[in-house]
Amino acid sequence: MRFIYLLVILLSLNSYAETKFSNESEVSVVQTGGNSSVETYNAKTLSKWDAGKRSYSFGGHYTLGTAEQVNETTNKTENVVSARNWDVFVKYKQKLSKRFGGFAAVQYEGDTFTGIKQRENADLGGKYIVSETDKNKTFVEAGTRYTIERRVVRDDDDEDVFNFIKGRIYFETERKKNETLSYKFWVEYLPNFTESEDYIVTYEPSVAVVLSSKFSLKTAYRAIYDNQPNVEGNENTDYTFTTSLIAKF
Repeated sequence: MRFIYLLVILLSLNSYAETKFSNESEVSVVQTGGNSSVETYNAKTLSKWDAGKRSYSFGGHYTLGTAEQVNETTNKTENVVSARNWDVFVKYKQKLSKRFGGFAAVQYEGDTFTGIKQRENADLGGKYIVSETDKNKTFVEAGTRYTIERRVVRDDDDEDVFNFIKGRIYFETERKKNETLSYKFWVEYLPNFTESEDYIVTYEPSVAVVLSSKFSLKTAYRAIYDNQPNVEGNENTDYTFTTSLIAKF
Protein backbone atom coordinates (compact mmCIF):
# COMPACT_ATOMS: atom_id res chain seq x y z
CA MET A 1 0.00 0.00 0.00
CA ARG A 2 1.21 3.42 -0.89
CA PHE A 3 0.27 6.57 1.01
CA ILE A 4 0.83 8.78 -2.03
CA TYR A 5 -2.92 8.71 -2.75
CA LEU A 6 -3.76 10.16 0.66
CA LEU A 7 -0.99 12.71 0.19
CA VAL A 8 -2.54 13.89 -3.08
CA ILE A 9 -5.98 14.13 -1.45
CA LEU A 10 -4.69 16.22 1.43
CA LEU A 11 -2.80 18.59 -0.84
CA SER A 12 -5.76 18.99 -3.19
CA LEU A 13 -8.21 19.94 -0.42
CA ASN A 14 -9.26 23.56 -0.82
CA SER A 15 -11.19 26.07 1.26
CA TYR A 16 -13.03 29.14 0.00
CA ALA A 17 -12.46 31.03 3.24
CA GLU A 18 -9.67 33.55 3.62
CA THR A 19 -6.44 31.68 4.31
CA LYS A 20 -3.55 32.63 6.57
CA PHE A 21 -0.04 31.37 5.84
CA SER A 22 2.80 31.04 8.35
CA ASN A 23 6.20 29.39 8.36
CA GLU A 24 8.68 28.50 11.09
CA SER A 25 12.15 27.29 10.11
CA GLU A 26 15.17 26.54 12.26
CA VAL A 27 18.79 25.62 11.66
CA SER A 28 21.66 24.62 13.93
CA VAL A 29 25.32 23.89 13.16
CA VAL A 30 27.88 22.44 15.58
CA GLN A 31 31.57 22.20 14.68
CA THR A 32 34.47 21.13 16.87
CA GLY A 33 38.20 21.05 16.09
CA GLY A 34 41.52 20.27 17.70
CA ASN A 35 41.60 16.91 19.44
CA SER A 36 38.35 15.90 17.77
CA SER A 37 36.64 17.05 14.59
CA VAL A 38 32.86 16.69 14.52
CA GLU A 39 30.27 18.51 12.43
CA THR A 40 26.51 18.28 12.98
CA TYR A 41 23.86 20.03 10.89
CA ASN A 42 20.17 20.14 11.69
CA ALA A 43 17.43 21.85 9.67
CA LYS A 44 13.69 21.88 10.32
CA THR A 45 10.73 23.63 8.73
CA LEU A 46 6.96 23.83 9.28
CA SER A 47 4.46 25.65 7.06
CA LYS A 48 0.80 26.17 7.94
CA TRP A 49 -2.27 27.35 6.08
CA ASP A 50 -5.26 28.28 8.24
CA ALA A 51 -8.55 28.52 6.39
CA GLY A 52 -11.37 28.99 8.86
CA LYS A 53 -12.20 25.64 10.44
CA ARG A 54 -9.69 23.85 8.22
CA SER A 55 -5.92 23.95 8.42
CA TYR A 56 -3.11 22.35 6.45
CA SER A 57 0.49 21.88 7.49
CA PHE A 58 3.61 20.59 5.76
CA GLY A 59 7.09 20.16 7.19
CA GLY A 60 10.07 18.01 7.90
CA HIS A 61 13.61 17.88 9.20
CA TYR A 62 17.05 16.65 8.19
CA THR A 63 19.96 15.88 10.53
CA LEU A 64 23.48 15.02 9.39
CA GLY A 65 26.49 14.35 11.57
CA THR A 66 30.05 13.66 10.41
CA ALA A 67 33.24 12.88 12.32
CA GLU A 68 36.89 12.37 11.45
CA GLN A 69 38.09 8.78 11.75
CA VAL A 70 41.39 7.08 10.94
CA ASN A 71 41.10 4.36 8.31
CA GLU A 72 42.93 1.32 9.74
CA THR A 73 43.77 0.05 6.24
CA THR A 74 45.18 3.25 4.70
CA ASN A 75 46.06 4.98 7.99
CA LYS A 76 44.46 8.15 6.60
CA THR A 77 41.94 10.41 8.27
CA GLU A 78 38.53 10.33 6.65
CA ASN A 79 35.17 11.98 7.27
CA VAL A 80 32.50 9.39 8.10
CA VAL A 81 28.78 9.86 8.65
CA SER A 82 27.97 9.42 12.33
CA ALA A 83 24.28 10.44 12.26
CA ARG A 84 21.64 10.87 9.58
CA ASN A 85 17.87 10.99 9.96
CA TRP A 86 15.02 12.77 8.21
CA ASP A 87 11.26 13.08 7.93
CA VAL A 88 8.67 14.84 5.79
CA PHE A 89 4.93 15.06 6.48
CA VAL A 90 1.64 16.64 5.48
CA LYS A 91 -1.31 17.06 7.86
CA TYR A 92 -4.93 18.13 7.51
CA LYS A 93 -7.02 19.32 10.50
CA GLN A 94 -10.74 19.99 10.71
CA LYS A 95 -12.19 21.98 13.63
CA LEU A 96 -15.49 20.44 14.76
CA SER A 97 -16.23 22.66 17.76
CA LYS A 98 -14.48 25.09 20.09
CA ARG A 99 -12.42 22.30 21.70
CA PHE A 100 -12.73 19.25 19.43
CA GLY A 101 -11.29 18.53 16.00
CA GLY A 102 -10.14 15.75 13.69
CA PHE A 103 -7.00 15.19 11.64
CA ALA A 104 -5.41 13.01 8.95
CA ALA A 105 -1.68 12.90 8.26
CA VAL A 106 0.97 11.17 6.18
CA GLN A 107 4.64 10.97 7.16
CA TYR A 108 7.78 9.51 5.60
CA GLU A 109 10.87 9.11 7.77
CA GLY A 110 14.22 7.32 7.85
CA ASP A 111 17.20 6.66 10.12
CA THR A 112 19.71 4.09 8.90
CA PHE A 113 21.56 4.12 12.22
CA THR A 114 18.45 2.74 13.94
CA GLY A 115 17.88 0.25 11.12
CA ILE A 116 15.10 2.14 9.31
CA LYS A 117 15.65 2.57 5.58
CA GLN A 118 12.19 4.16 5.24
CA ARG A 119 9.07 4.22 7.39
CA GLU A 120 5.68 5.31 6.04
CA ASN A 121 3.00 6.39 8.53
CA ALA A 122 -0.68 7.19 7.94
CA ASP A 123 -2.54 8.76 10.88
CA LEU A 124 -6.22 9.34 11.57
CA GLY A 125 -7.57 10.69 14.84
CA GLY A 126 -9.01 13.47 16.95
CA LYS A 127 -7.79 16.52 18.83
CA TYR A 128 -8.96 18.06 22.11
CA ILE A 129 -7.90 21.59 23.08
CA VAL A 130 -7.33 21.82 26.83
CA SER A 131 -6.36 25.50 26.86
CA GLU A 132 -5.90 28.14 24.17
CA THR A 133 -4.99 31.58 25.54
CA ASP A 134 -2.26 34.13 24.87
CA LYS A 135 -0.27 32.70 27.81
CA ASN A 136 -0.90 28.97 27.42
CA LYS A 137 -1.69 26.56 24.62
CA THR A 138 -2.29 22.91 25.55
CA PHE A 139 -3.84 20.10 23.50
CA VAL A 140 -4.07 16.32 23.20
CA GLU A 141 -4.29 14.17 20.06
CA ALA A 142 -5.27 10.50 19.93
CA GLY A 143 -5.78 8.16 17.01
CA THR A 144 -4.58 5.19 14.99
CA ARG A 145 -1.51 4.76 12.80
CA TYR A 146 -0.79 2.36 9.96
CA THR A 147 2.93 1.84 9.34
CA ILE A 148 4.97 0.24 6.56
CA GLU A 149 8.55 -0.18 7.72
CA ARG A 150 11.46 -0.97 5.40
CA ARG A 151 14.49 -2.04 7.41
CA VAL A 152 18.19 -1.96 6.58
CA VAL A 153 18.84 -5.54 7.76
CA ARG A 154 16.68 -8.55 6.94
CA ASP A 155 15.40 -10.73 9.76
CA ASP A 156 15.83 -14.50 10.21
CA ASP A 157 12.99 -15.10 7.72
CA ASP A 158 14.74 -12.93 5.10
CA GLU A 159 12.08 -10.23 5.44
CA ASP A 160 12.85 -6.50 5.40
CA VAL A 161 9.34 -5.01 5.01
CA PHE A 162 6.91 -5.02 7.94
CA ASN A 163 3.34 -3.74 8.41
CA PHE A 164 2.06 -2.55 11.78
CA ILE A 165 -1.16 -1.26 13.27
CA LYS A 166 -0.33 1.27 15.98
CA GLY A 167 -1.97 3.81 18.22
CA ARG A 168 -0.85 7.38 18.76
CA ILE A 169 -1.28 9.59 21.83
CA TYR A 170 0.28 13.06 21.71
CA PHE A 171 0.34 15.80 24.35
CA GLU A 172 1.73 19.31 23.89
CA THR A 173 1.79 22.36 26.13
CA GLU A 174 3.38 25.76 25.53
CA ARG A 175 3.55 28.53 28.11
CA LYS A 176 4.54 32.11 27.41
CA LYS A 177 6.38 33.48 30.44
CA ASN A 178 6.66 37.01 29.08
CA GLU A 179 7.12 38.80 25.76
CA THR A 180 10.56 37.27 25.15
CA LEU A 181 10.59 33.90 26.97
CA SER A 182 8.47 30.78 26.40
CA TYR A 183 8.56 27.11 27.36
CA LYS A 184 7.29 24.12 25.45
CA PHE A 185 6.98 20.40 26.16
CA TRP A 186 5.54 17.58 24.07
CA VAL A 187 5.42 13.81 24.41
CA GLU A 188 4.25 11.14 21.96
CA TYR A 189 3.44 7.50 22.77
CA LEU A 190 3.15 4.95 19.95
CA PRO A 191 1.80 1.58 21.15
CA ASN A 192 2.19 -1.23 18.62
CA PHE A 193 -0.92 -3.45 18.44
CA THR A 194 0.75 -5.84 15.99
CA GLU A 195 3.97 -6.26 18.00
CA SER A 196 3.18 -5.28 21.58
CA GLU A 197 6.82 -5.05 22.74
CA ASP A 198 7.78 -2.68 19.92
CA TYR A 199 6.45 0.59 21.33
CA ILE A 200 8.10 4.03 21.06
CA VAL A 201 8.02 7.06 23.38
CA THR A 202 9.36 10.44 22.20
CA TYR A 203 9.50 13.65 24.21
CA GLU A 204 11.02 17.11 23.90
CA PRO A 205 11.25 20.00 26.38
CA SER A 206 12.46 23.32 24.93
CA VAL A 207 13.01 26.97 25.81
CA ALA A 208 12.75 29.82 23.29
CA VAL A 209 14.00 33.39 23.59
CA VAL A 210 12.72 36.07 21.20
CA LEU A 211 15.51 38.09 19.57
CA SER A 212 13.37 40.20 17.24
CA SER A 213 9.98 40.17 15.55
CA LYS A 214 11.17 37.41 13.19
CA PHE A 215 14.03 35.61 14.94
CA SER A 216 14.26 33.51 18.10
CA LEU A 217 16.81 31.28 19.77
CA LYS A 218 15.67 27.83 20.92
CA THR A 219 17.34 25.21 23.10
CA ALA A 220 15.77 21.75 23.03
CA TYR A 221 16.41 18.24 24.28
CA ARG A 222 14.72 15.46 22.31
CA ALA A 223 14.75 11.81 23.35
CA ILE A 224 13.36 8.77 21.52
CA TYR A 225 12.88 5.58 23.54
CA ASP A 226 12.44 2.44 21.41
CA ASN A 227 11.55 -0.54 23.59
CA GLN A 228 12.62 -2.97 20.85
CA PRO A 229 15.46 -1.57 18.69
CA ASN A 230 15.70 -2.93 15.14
CA VAL A 231 19.50 -3.21 15.30
CA GLU A 232 20.85 -5.75 17.76
CA GLY A 233 23.08 -4.09 20.36
CA ASN A 234 21.62 -0.60 19.86
CA GLU A 235 20.71 1.51 22.89
CA ASN A 236 17.01 1.91 23.66
CA THR A 237 17.26 5.71 23.83
CA ASP A 238 18.54 8.13 21.20
CA TYR A 239 18.73 11.81 22.08
CA THR A 240 19.72 15.14 20.57
CA PHE A 241 20.49 18.41 22.32
CA THR A 242 20.28 21.43 20.01
CA THR A 243 20.48 25.19 20.11
CA SER A 244 18.85 26.60 16.98
CA LEU A 245 18.14 29.90 15.31
CA ILE A 246 14.44 30.14 14.39
CA ALA A 247 12.95 32.35 11.69
CA LYS A 248 9.19 33.01 11.61
CA PHE A 249 7.12 34.76 8.97
